[in-house]
Amino acid sequence: MSEKVWEVFHGTNLDRLVDWAHTEAPLGFQIEHVEVAFMHGEYVVTVIQSRERSD
Repeated sequence: MSEKVWEVFHGTNLDRLVDWAHTEAPLGFQIEHVEVAFMHGEYVVTVIQSRERSD
């Protein structure tokens, strides 16, 4: 069974947002999906991260 974390980052510098999303990932989680949108003059980066549970 896997555990998932969903996070959203927003701002005007896309490179910085993507870097931030990678460095803010919780320990042991891998980025599974990244989606980028541009709304109201800023980027919105949605990140889904997952890890296998060791129950």
